[in-house]
Amino acid sequence: MSVQPGEAASSTASATRRTVLKGSGAMGLAAVAGVTAAVPAHGEEAAAPNVVIVYCDDLGYGDPGCYGSPLVKTPAIDGMARRGMRFTDFYAGAPTCTPSRASLLTGCYAPRVNLATVLFPDHTNGLSSRETTLATYLKGAGYATAHIGKWHLGNPAVDPALHPMEHGFDRYFGLPYSNDMAPLPLYDDREIAEEPPDQASLTRRYTEETVSFIRAHAGGPFFVYLAITQPHEPLASEFAGRSAAGPHGDSVEEIDHYVGVLLDELDALGVRENTCVIFTSDNGPWYVGSAGDLYGRKAETYEGGQRVPFVVEWPAVVPAGVTYREPTSLVDILPTFLEAAGVEPDPERTIDGRSILRALTTGRRVDRGDIFSYDDQRTPSVGNCNAVRRGDWKLHVGRVPGPYFTGRAFSPTEELPQLFDLARDPGECYDLSRHYPELVTTLTARIEEFDAALRADHAERYGPL
Repeated sequence: MSVQPGEAASSTASATRRTVLKGSGAMGLAAVAGVTAAVPAHGEEAAAPNVVIVYCDDLGYGDPGCYGSPLVKTPAIDGMARRGMRFTDFYAGAPTCTPSRASLLTGCYAPRVNLATVLFPDHTNGLSSRETTLATYLKGAGYATAHIGKWHLGNPAVDPALHPMEHGFDRYFGLPYSNDMAPLPLYDDREIAEEPPDQASLTRRYTEETVSFIRAHAGGPFFVYLAITQPHEPLASEFAGRSAAGPHGDSVEEIDHYVGVLLDELDALGVRENTCVIFTSDNGPWYVGSAGDLYGRKAETYEGGQRVPFVVEWPAVVPAGVTYREPTSLVDILPTFLEAAGVEPDPERTIDGRSILRALTTGRRVDRGDIFSYDDQRTPSVGNCNAVRRGDWKLHVGRVPGPYFTGRAFSPTEELPQLFDLARDPGECYDLSRHYPELVTTLTARIEEFDAALRADHAERYGPL
């Protein structure tokens, strides 16, 4: 199919801010200050929100225009930020592919769900059936669910139980892992449609499949996890030479174009008002791409490796033009949308994320607590947890041995631990650990406590980490 907005427009009425959220879910939405306006009035039927997550591969913090890029034009993403909410301090679940994707779908830090490292095609492990994904939760609540794009949570050719459709998705169209791995099959549900596919056309084809799925389920509710393969290995033949930032920039501009196509289609179908569209990335930029003023890149737990763009547009609920500056994390996505849909999480499962629904509905500060950073290189540290962020402070107790992607070797004057005030020093240039030894002690103890609990949980479910 070709994407032409409005070919099968639905008569779905626009939802109002009062009717789009479940008001009596077990997670207590109605009791949260500041969101009572989103609770349906007596006698009204709540409309569960549609959810579309556009999840890029290796898109850097500084790649979109609304995050400061002077070279890459992203009018669709910038428009989402103007009409919705742009987060300045949002953290991917991990600084690499597999662990970050595991965090998104489970609401847990990746080591907790036995996916601490990047998977390759010959690996026999992957996302366990012991874990309940966001797709499984929402499917149980009546959602139509689709995963379009890169999976990278286990190779279904090695073990069919690792297929996305075994983890809550009704529809799957995409690659089982990164586009620089081989062999490279393109799956259409459970069948291999092509091997290898034309990679330069994948962003367009992913969008077409997403639009087709949404048209078929415009009556809602629906959940689409659109995991775009780019710009990990940038290929965008239709947009070659369009940006001022080479193939990487061309790929980002192509992504932006198809984000615009998707938004137009939601408009044409009459479902945009009650559809939450999220745009983000799995981790920081690889060898190319921009982390803005942040230090570090992919695979590192410095800011450039894990702080990523995060833009939310949800017209019925999210206030327009808000810049949200509080630390938040990818693990917060699952509990946020369980609360929005009125779905109870598994009481037997520890979830690391915290709902940020109040932040989305009001733009007001939500203190979601400490955010931890795990590095899949398994470097010696306090456990395997490299860093913690608490408020404006970030303590590093471990890191990838330099030079890695940054090309910078750490000198003896840069011994660990390192403590940074990110409000004043987002580039992590000035270590303040000697000036605040009590804070270092407190945060180190917190890392030890958290990591020990995570390891105990892992040992109970999977064996020693």
